[in-house]
Amino acid sequence: MKRDFFEDPTLPLQVYIRDPQPDFPLHCHNFDELVIILKGAAVHVIDGLNFPVKAGDVFVISQNHEHQYVKMHGLALANILFDPESLMMGDWDIRALPGFHALFSLEPAFRTQHNFQSRLQLSDQQLNKINEIVHDLTRETEHRNPGYRVMAKGLFMQLAVILSRAYSSEPTEESMDLLRIGDAIAHIEMYYAEKVTLEELAQKSHLSQRHFSRVFQECIGRSPIDHLMHVRCQKAAELLKGTDRTITDIAFDCGFSDSNYFTRCFKKTMQMTPKQYRKA
Repeated sequence: MKRDFFEDPTLPLQVYIRDPQPDFPLHCHNFDELVIILKGAAVHVIDGLNFPVKAGDVFVISQNHEHQYVKMHGLALANILFDPESLMMGDWDIRALPGFHALFSLEPAFRTQHNFQSRLQLSDQQLNKINEIVHDLTRETEHRNPGYRVMAKGLFMQLAVILSRAYSSEPTEESMDLLRIGDAIAHIEMYYAEKVTLEELAQKSHLSQRHFSRVFQECIGRSPIDHLMHVRCQKAAELLKGTDRTITDIAFDCGFSDSNYFTRCFKKTMQMTPKQYRKA
């Protein structure tokens, strides 16, 4: 449970630097975990599969996945526990970075298929810089001086940006597809209110429409156009909840040219009509 790991219930962010990493039984949790391997090596067991890890490796463990470390050799790591929803990461402009989607969403989903080869691997210089930020973040959460919540969130944002940029800077063959899909997701989230076509997204990803659609479906669990409709409906839901504007105006502002079609899409995504959502 979150309350067992997050020491401050008002801050959905917790840092644990483990040097050395102790034996820890197989476990899972209902929040996400950013792992930075600081020293040594081990085998990371997740969902029954073994993946070797070493200093410089960075990866995200999504919620509800069983994992543990075995065969540890001088392993030291930083565990940054975070709740994306409570941190409102869906609203961060970092989502314009393809590396953000690749690191935080796509690599965990494709870990088995890519045999962990699409993970982020930092150079010694990059790792030293990240280590400094992690220690600053740790001090803020431990000392809790006035303003520590804002500082902690700011440092985590800085960490997320640097790591997302690093993922994009030196792509491997395995990570390239993830970055291409991440670029398409970023484009959808930035330009959802405009006309966005499958042809445009495939060209942006430097893939054929057929290959792009297949990889996107595997990564996201829905087609590119279905995801576009999903994003539009999510944005519309925010406006329905936070403004008193008419449903028709909201539909047009979110990229729908027909309010009836908007209502059908919204009901499919949110399991209720826009009117019902606003009343609820």
